[in-house]
Amino acid sequence: MALYILIRGYASSIPSLADVCFTKDNYGDGTNTTMSVNTPRGILGGSVAAVGGYYIAIPGTLTTTPIGLFMNDAAGAAFENAPAVASGKVAVMRGNASVEVDVYETQTAANHANALTYAVGDKLYSSANGLLTNEASTEGTVIAVVTKVPTTASPTLGVEMRI
Repeated sequence: MALYILIRGYASSIPSLADVCFTKDNYGDGTNTTMSVNTPRGILGGSVAAVGGYYIAIPGTLTTTPIGLFMNDAAGAAFENAPAVASGKVAVMRGNASVEVDVYETQTAANHANALTYAVGDKLYSSANGLLTNEASTEGTVIAVVTKVPTTASPTLGVEMRI
């Protein structure tokens, strides 16, 4: 899972990761079709980072205050070392960056059978799963605005960050 940087914003690795950042299940209820049982556990690059305490980052939800998007997976790739595990940190992108993400909600929260559609200009929020969605969250912070809609040929969601 990845966050592709088009125009760099501000990357911060100040917050430490809460333990849940390494154990979060990303496929438990099957609500998002961009992931499968092979998706790694823990936070994913491109998912929403939220504040969980004094310089503590947690996965985003409907009610947590977002601080940006995680730049990398906590687990890393099998062939890489595990810097997040070793340091307890992962960089968070924020500050009006232009990015593309390959993890985002694809089905509505109310009825998982209904596909979400995105349009350029849609406001994006954190979903209950910590992914970008155009369904407003309870917390209400606009994280980004859609600049590129996903297609079969290019399945990433392009966004201009607002936080």
